[in-house]
Amino acid sequence: MAAAKKPVHIPFVSKNVESLVLWRNPKESGIAFGSATAAFLAYVLNPFPASTVICYAVAIASLATFLWAQMGNFVSKGGPPVPAVLARGLSQDEAHKVVDAALPAVNKAIATIGVLASGKDLKLSLLVVAASYSAARVFAVIGPITLVYLVVLVAFTTPKLYELKQEEIDKVLAAAKNKFDELTTKFSEIVSKIPKAAPPKKAQ
Repeated sequence: MAAAKKPVHIPFVSKNVESLVLWRNPKESGIAFGSATAAFLAYVLNPFPASTVICYAVAIASLATFLWAQMGNFVSKGGPPVPAVLARGLSQDEAHKVVDAALPAVNKAIATIGVLASGKDLKLSLLVVAASYSAARVFAVIGPITLVYLVVLVAFTTPKLYELKQEEIDKVLAAAKNKFDELTTKFSEIVSKIPKAAPPKKAQ
């Protein structure tokens, strides 16, 4: 009998975003992903540079909201819906909640940077080297807009794929982790055999 699948949760995102990328509501997810794809294709196929497109988009959006507001006043209906936070700003309680929610992640990132800076964690150092090299190769051939779309594509496909094939993917990840740990152990053994200079003697 197959083991029950664990529910998939995505850290550091709201429940609404999690529901969207996990296709809990296929219609909403399809609209969001389709809109992102259409925007990316429009960017790729248009003959204008990105800066020109952004400037025109801001101009059109500003004009559209102004006309919407004026027409709303003319027909005695409301204008564009504006989130309350944009009208009044963040309160102290809301700001504290944001900081409190972000603090654990920030502290974890700072601790990781501290361990990396100490040079004492071989596995972490190798992971950062591999990730940095891979990122450099990606940035060399992919523009920022394409990269953003790839992030969206991965976000809308990878979590759902993992949810559907959780057991198989966990086995592959476990095998890859074991292989990486084995290689790291061998590398650590080689490094440990390198002669080290004696620490300097303290002055009498």
